[in-house]
Amino acid sequence: MSENNPGAMDMTVKVFPVQNSKNLLATASVTLGGCFAVCGIQIRDGKNGTFVSMPQRKDAKGEYHDICFPTTAEMRQAINAAVLGEYERTAQRSSVLSAMRATQAQPGRVSAGNKSSV
Repeated sequence: MSENNPGAMDMTVKVFPVQNSKNLLATASVTLGGCFAVCGIQIRDGKNGTFVSMPQRKDAKGEYHDICFPTTAEMRQAINAAVLGEYERTAQRSSVLSAMRATQAQPGRVSAGNKSSV
């Protein structure tokens, strides 16, 4: 907990990008207060934009239900902001690394250098 904001909870987020998926952009895990982890959070691309989906299970009727979830709007907003913020940072790092790899993979000119005879 933060001393400045007694209701604030320390939150650590890890994001794992997913390749070649239609709507699933990444999965994430969140550690709350250093002592409780929530894994299986999904970052999805929907018709209204990118959103966070909490871990779910499918019941016998084929309906999905969240396994765990924030119980207040403030906590939901905090988790969404933390997860989407880390997703953006991860996506930026990935694009920078991809650009660097592409630049390094391009064949460059190699100069033969000056030959001198002694």
